[in-house]
Amino acid sequence: MKKTILITAILFGIFTNAFSQIPYSSLSFFSEDGYPFTVIMNGLKKNSVARTNVKIDGLTNTNYKVKIIFEDKTIPNIDKNIYTKPAMEVTYRIKKDKKGRNVLRYYSEAPLPYDYVPEEQVYQNYVTDNVIVTHENNTGIQIDMNVNETGGNLIQTDDGGVSLNTNINVNDADVNYDANVNESETHYVVTEENTDHYVMQDYEGRIGCPWPMNRQNFQRAKQTITNADFSDDKQTIAKQIVNSNCLTAQQVKEITGLFDFEKDKLEFAKFAYTHTYDIENYFIINDVFDFSSSIKELNDYINSVR
Repeated sequence: MKKTILITAILFGIFTNAFSQIPYSSLSFFSEDGYPFTVIMNGLKKNSVARTNVKIDGLTNTNYKVKIIFEDKTIPNIDKNIYTKPAMEVTYRIKKDKKGRNVLRYYSEAPLPYDYVPEEQVYQNYVTDNVIVTHENNTGIQIDMNVNETGGNLIQTDDGGVSLNTNINVNDADVNYDANVNESETHYVVTEENTDHYVMQDYEGRIGCPWPMNRQNFQRAKQTITNADFSDDKQTIAKQIVNSNCLTAQQVKEITGLFDFEKDKLEFAKFAYTHTYDIENYFIINDVFDFSSSIKELNDYINSVR
């Protein structure tokens, strides 16, 4: 019996550590005007009764196709692509735009508690000789234990993620277990159904390239440029990165700001224009320059390549 309790404690510690690493996120929606509504996410209905404030927990995808259906059928539905942030609760509000139409707009965000457990997570207890625990996450865990008594938990969520495979067989004489924990780097890949390019929230302008660098890769790229000792080396590395990747205007601005001299900033800003996703936001690069002449020269260059 003592051995069983010990095994249970070990399992609990491993499970807790594994699931605490799941990059859950949460989305909240509310209506400024008090119109009750239903939320459909990726084709799944999230609230059976129309409400003025809806919160969805336990999300693991990075983006969702959201449809807002109002209880008042005279109000048009809202369709929007929503992006989540790991370990964050992001809130959107339904408000009127300048034309009096209901629109969904970003409102605020806040970090989820460290010990956050999604409300949608379902726990079930089983009494069986062979227990298989399956869950998905970005951490791969495989546990094989020989036990001969009951004990095991099946933990499942609506959204996927680590795969735990557990065989428990308890013998009074001895208890053998083998646990392998393999951690892998978390990658967040933004995908969009029925499209061949990334969709930036609230951006409806022309795009210069389809898929911008994700946050992790961009931060590594910036660090590589920063580590270069000379301006020419920085320029070479920066151009190598841009040649092989698509950037957002904000990312171009951040790299441009790494250069010390105005001529180097201008050279890179010209080079990066045709490798920028949201090219109609390119005006933000102007903030990096010290002289108005550089802004004019960049503008003339953009006009020449359009």
